[in-house]
Amino acid sequence: MPFPSTPHHISTLVLIFGLALAPESRAEKGDQELILSGGKGLNNALIQQKSIASAEMVGANWSYQFYDYPSNHHLQWWAQVSYSYMWEEHEGQDQKQQIWELKPVVRWYPRIEAQGIFGEVGIGAAYLTERSFGAIDLSTNLNFSLHFAAGYTLQSGNTVSLRYSHFSNGYTNTPNPGFDFASLNWHTKF
Repeated sequence: MPFPSTPHHISTLVLIFGLALAPESRAEKGDQELILSGGKGLNNALIQQKSIASAEMVGANWSYQFYDYPSNHHLQWWAQVSYSYMWEEHEGQDQKQQIWELKPVVRWYPRIEAQGIFGEVGIGAAYLTERSFGAIDLSTNLNFSLHFAAGYTLQSGNTVSLRYSHFSNGYTNTPNPGFDFASLNWHTKF
């Protein structure tokens, strides 16, 4: 199924990129990242209860690094705003899901410098536009957002990462089926 390119989706992506690339008077070069993502929905092997493995996903993230702590192990703290768009055909109907996220993210490098392999975790809030997507029926649109990632930062500062993302209401409401996808991400610092 091709990616639907309605004016609404195009204007949303333009807004995200415009905000990410807008000049920031307090930001220094290299304190921000634009992250482009592509991925797939997951089956019920991990946390979620039903499969959305046929779903496809594209996304854009803007991150701002607000704390950098070099020591024996390098730690970075980021604030991240994300938009993801998913689509799939389920029971003969085309379905879509838009996900907005806001979360703090910590990135850990085992080396003194912020290069080479790293691990990352982020926990925050997400708004999913559709409560039903594929075989999954969520009880709330507002959910918790959690991701784990592993990646590699090149000497140029660009990064590639593999991320597992999970969304659920954290048992604040029932049912709580969860919603998962995996993505491959390209990070560009500016």
